[in-house]
Amino acid sequence: MNMIEKALAEGPSALSEHESKQLLSSFGVPVTNEVIVRDALEAASSAAVLVGFPVVLKASGASLSHKTEVGGVSLNLRTGEEVIKEGERLLKIPGCETLLVQEMVEGGREIVCGMMRDAQFGPCVMFGIGGILTEVLEDIVFRIAPLTLSDARDMVAEIRGTKMLEAFRGEGAADMDRLCQTLVALGEIGIKYGDVLEIDINPLKIRPNGKPVAVDALVVLKAAENPPVTSSAMRGKLDPFFEPASVAIIGASATPHKPGNDVIKNILANDYAGKLFLVNPKGGEILGVPVHTSITGLPEGIDLAVIILPAKDTLGALRECAAKGIRQVVLSAGGFAEVDESGAGIQQDLIDIIKESGVRVMGPNTSGHISTPRRFTSTFFPLGRIRSGKVSYVAQTGNFATHTMKHILTAEHFGVSRVFGLGNKIDIDESDALEYLAEDPHTSAIIMYLESIKRPGRFLEIAREVTRLKPVIILKSGATEAGRHAAVAHTAAMAAEDRLVDGLLRQAGIVRIWNYTHLILAGKALSMAPLPKGKRISFLAPSGAMLVTLADLCVRLGLEVPDLTPQALGRLQEISPPFIRMRNPVDIWAAASVSGVEFGYREGMEAVLKDPNIDAVVAVLMLTQDTGIPSFDFIVDLARRYPEKPVFVTFSGDKHFEDECKAYIEPLGVPSFTYIEQPFEALSILSRCVQAMNRPL
Repeated sequence: MNMIEKALAEGPSALSEHESKQLLSSFGVPVTNEVIVRDALEAASSAAVLVGFPVVLKASGASLSHKTEVGGVSLNLRTGEEVIKEGERLLKIPGCETLLVQEMVEGGREIVCGMMRDAQFGPCVMFGIGGILTEVLEDIVFRIAPLTLSDARDMVAEIRGTKMLEAFRGEGAADMDRLCQTLVALGEIGIKYGDVLEIDINPLKIRPNGKPVAVDALVVLKAAENPPVTSSAMRGKLDPFFEPASVAIIGASATPHKPGNDVIKNILANDYAGKLFLVNPKGGEILGVPVHTSITGLPEGIDLAVIILPAKDTLGALRECAAKGIRQVVLSAGGFAEVDESGAGIQQDLIDIIKESGVRVMGPNTSGHISTPRRFTSTFFPLGRIRSGKVSYVAQTGNFATHTMKHILTAEHFGVSRVFGLGNKIDIDESDALEYLAEDPHTSAIIMYLESIKRPGRFLEIAREVTRLKPVIILKSGATEAGRHAAVAHTAAMAAEDRLVDGLLRQAGIVRIWNYTHLILAGKALSMAPLPKGKRISFLAPSGAMLVTLADLCVRLGLEVPDLTPQALGRLQEISPPFIRMRNPVDIWAAASVSGVEFGYREGMEAVLKDPNIDAVVAVLMLTQDTGIPSFDFIVDLARRYPEKPVFVTFSGDKHFEDECKAYIEPLGVPSFTYIEQPFEALSILSRCVQAMNRPL
């Protein structure tokens, strides 16, 4: 029987500090030299013979989780007499059963690290600034177990106080290998021992020679199993949703503007080439398509059914589809668990049908999905023809495949490949979507909006692989501190849900965004521009104020504005008046005002595009009737002649000409942005994608 089994059998909710360190040491975590004794005389002898002065003396007992709060720790004891005196005092503390004699560790740098078991995310590893400032600074990060050494290195680099691990006040730089191996080991313990609820090492001190050592440790055991994480009833290929040869609309309507009518209009507007079957008890014909009066009357072998009925009628329709042999179904109705207990009951009945029948379901409470390679959509919002593209979206919101898509179709010039409307995710979830899109030849990048992650372990497993091949971007909502855990140890007490989510996304190589409009911004950039090779930016602007403020913005966004090569600077100086000293960023207006707007911008842009120090170029065009309007062809020409570097355009001046420029260059593949900050925000997202795709193994 190991110490964990023994402790559980005897009833303690935690291992003692000494037992905790023994467990950690067995996984390679460096711990202090220490011994357990039963009385003060034995403590003095052990201090002199086994540990060596100076020592720390601690009260030890099953009920003493926080020894400092009850005066249960004596530091820097240098003689046997001091040990005896303090030992006798400590043994009088209620709950003290034995004494822990421990080496006194030198070093002024303290780290906190640990593991906590989350009901949804499973074992999670924490790292941050430790000691008495842990709760004050909250400079901590999380990752989901298991960890790679690369994950651990990222954790160490991510905290705000990472510089304290460098050579510091005469002490050596922290041993990063041992530190990272400790974090990996914590994840291994969490994976191996399901009965370990929390591990708390606070502090993990950095010795003057840089070696880390666990000075205090606590392992908390759980009394009962965590509830299992729900998973979909069946995993399988989703091709019939996105490449259906035949589709049935259950709840088709002849009434204009009803969802059951608009979905048919959308399908017809996109020239869907498969077979379309409509079901309505009234029969007849809708929009030229014959109507069947029942599901049972449909022909055999239909790939996909779209059920657009009230929640109360959806249950029976799903049963009939399963009985008919339709294996893929979109449930469009709302009114389920998102509304009330009655709806939650119906939703559970739907789940039961899925488990019994093996039918794959998207939704309920979904606005549908889109597949432009198949020229098909199940959305019931009046979209009309949907422009095709190479970026796919996964959205846990009804508005993306509806009015957000309408905005993209009417205000932008890029399209989409696939769109998942996940809805309530009773079956198909974000992990299924990510797995499908990873192998989809029509998808070059993936953008997600999620409010929850149903199966974090599976999601992480898939995303780790996908993000090395394709950019994956996510807007994860609900980033609040609302869900704190009540726990004995620091680790779980500081594990707000969003910290766990953030750690998972970083591990997975997913780029996180924070603004809803960036879902569109990133989609445009990924649709029209190549990924930059790095984050080195040059931009040309007609204003000194713009040059300064945008350079500041680049730094805040993690972009670089490097020096230009002598060749690039020489060409910029050639086209500019002699009183202008050229540099990066480029003050282009002097050249434009002297030689013409088109000449100035064209020659200036080409000079920096040729520069090997530059990965992407942004032109801030000033467009007014009085200063001159270029033909815009030169912008498209430059973008095509330098296809490895993104060329982004933004504007200042007359809105009419800005719109004219956008309408001309975007259909030809050059993205433009209304506000001058937006291209830099987009480039920041793209450069982070490149960094994630090229991250160490």
